This record gives sequence, C-alpha cells and structure tokens, in this order.
Amino acid sequence: MLGLRPRALLIDVGFTMTAYDGIRIAAIAAEAGVRVDAARVDGTERPMRAELAQHSWPLRPNSPVPVAGGVRFLRRVLELADADGNAALLDAAAELLWKRHLENNLWSRVLGGVPQALGRLNAAGVRLAVVSNSEGTVEAMLRDVGLRQQFEVVVDSWAVGITKPDPRIFHHALTTLNVAPGDAVMVGDSPTADVGGAAAAGIRGALLDPFDLHPATAAPRYPDFAAFADAVLSCRTA
Repeated sequence: MLGLRPRALLIDVGFTMTAYDGIRIAAIAAEAGVRVDAARVDGTERPMRAELAQHSWPLRPNSPVPVAGGVRFLRRVLELADADGNAALLDAAAELLWKRHLENNLWSRVLGGVPQALGRLNAAGVRLAVVSNSEGTVEAMLRDVGLRQQFEVVVDSWAVGITKPDPRIFHHALTTLNVAPGDAVMVGDSPTADVGGAAAAGIRGALLDPFDLHPATAAPRYPDFAAFADAVLSCRTA
C-alpha cells in the first residue's frame, strides 16, 4: 500500500513513538496533593486518543493556546485516571504538570517495539526525521529516552514557528534532508496534522491507528510503529 520504499521517513512523536509517562505524572501530581495510580494514567491513552480525534491541537510560539490547551489536556488525563482530589486540587495539579512538561517533556514513555523498529529502518538505509508539534522540548526528551541518535533531523514546531498541518514544516524537514517530497512518507497518529498536512506538501502519509478510531481515512493504517516499519521494509526498492 505504500508503493516504492521511501528514501526518508518523517515521523511524529506523541502517540506515534512515545506517550505521556504515568509514573512521572503520578509523582508530580502527588506534589500538588493529588493521588493517582501511574498505571491508570497510562491506561487513559485510549480514551484520550478518542477525544483528541475530535479536536485539532495547534501549538504556536507566543500563543495562549499551548498553555490553556496543555493544562486542559493534563486535567482530563487526571479525571480519566480517577485521580483522588477535589476540583481545585486537580486544577493545581494540572497547572504544575504543564509547567514541568515545559521544562522536561512528559511524553517520555517509549511505546513498545519503537527502538527496535527504528534500528531496523536505519540499518536498511532509510533516512529518518522527526516532525512534531511540540513545545521546544521534544529533542531533549528523545535524547533522554535514548532515541535521538536514530534521527538525522528533529523538527519541533515550537522551534521553527510552523505547526502541522502547515506544509512548510514538512518541506523544512525535507530540505534539511535534501529529499524530494515524492521520496518520503510521513507517519503519525493524526489524520489531519500528519496525513493531511503531508498530502498538502506532496508527501505520502501513513496513519497509526491502534484503536481503530479512523476507519474512514484513505491512507494506509497500521496498529503501531513496528507494524509500519515492517510495511516500509517490505516495499520494493526502485
């Protein structure tokens, strides 16, 4: 379904290679007087993905959207995890979590099979770049979790001032790699930001959809990054 093997992959981060870390979230929430089980936090991934599927999440420097949106996101994670605390405590915990996230990205739980899949892609000569809507901290987080060395380029929307689905952020990554749009594939969890944005930039798109939330999406869908990597490596070469 992907056609010829791409020379390069542009790869999203959140809910593609990593997810928010329940252990870290539970520890920070405890500082604000909120008790929540780390495993239950991790277990909110499915309902949070379902809710995010209904909304866009643009992040731009000097915009009020990231602060308000990030706090709301984390407040909702606490609610879905049945955190023990009244409304005021949950609000305070969400504010603290967002503050800490801006200092040290909380999306540091590496999803299953990702390191091995990246290694196989690199070994096969596929060039890899990150294209992420983040807050200027994604490169440091990837370094902390041991994934940064897998990528030639890391493009963080906060750093470049352009957010997916704007085609320019994809073109920025490809220009850095010196790869043409037709020789690349973008993979991520958002039909709009990842697949739609890539299409507008002339790039093939693939969607990771582990909970079958986007059955109407025309792009190839895979249950996880490892399955996507298998599909790339099974493509015929030119």
